[in-house]
Amino acid sequence: MNKQNKGNGRRGIEWTDYTWNPIGGCKHSCRWEMPDGTTAVCYAETVAERVAQAAYPHGFEHHYWRPELLQEPKKLATSAKIFLDSMSDLMGAWVPEEEIQQVLEICRQTPRHTYQLLTKNAPRLLKFDFPDNVWVGVSAPPSFFKGKPLSFTQQKRMVLRQLEVLSQVNVPVRWMSIEPLSFDIAPLLVNSPLEWAVIGAATNGAKTYQPRPEWIINALEVLDAQNTEVFFKGNIDWPENEWREDFPVAKPELIAVAGD
Repeated sequence: MNKQNKGNGRRGIEWTDYTWNPIGGCKHSCRWEMPDGTTAVCYAETVAERVAQAAYPHGFEHHYWRPELLQEPKKLATSAKIFLDSMSDLMGAWVPEEEIQQVLEICRQTPRHTYQLLTKNAPRLLKFDFPDNVWVGVSAPPSFFKGKPLSFTQQKRMVLRQLEVLSQVNVPVRWMSIEPLSFDIAPLLVNSPLEWAVIGAATNGAKTYQPRPEWIINALEVLDAQNTEVFFKGNIDWPENEWREDFPVAKPELIAVAGD
């Protein structure tokens, strides 16, 4: 497990405490078109192929199963938020069901922790029963997916389909990663099932491209109206007195009993 260092100027993944990846690799091949015409590669792919090559000897698009990491959350003495697929997509179509079940079983055995799951393959969520300490999220669509460009119409359709599926998933927190906020997504979020939304800017290496202020304002208006908590990634340029780093409160009837 990797602890996310949020001090001394190092932000890590701000909304989690640890990342845990018993499953590694992803076949989605996500790419984002930047405002200046350049193309950004998935950050996890960049990490795997430039920084952590020894852990991904067959490249990022290969499937890696690491059962030796399954017991890692049990070693944490205090409760923590754990992002369980920062270097993969647990719900990816290529991931065997028995591996997913083993990961979810560890979540079930460690109710003191909160697990944050994020996927671009929302329909597969309907095939699993999730423990009460798992927050299930979907990602805003990229510009290119599985090697093919997505039109704006396809992106909007993907968002609506993801939210429709998410509304059918019985978990304490349903959330969406809107990073980057690359178009006015607010109309698609009306009457959404979201308890939480993470909003971020577009990045390509050291460059950051801010979303239009009206896109943020519109999203906040919709999300606030439906009591959806909002968390700004550190790359958002926004007034300090209006800054958001809020976490959701799990629905009381679904909160797991503390302790193992």
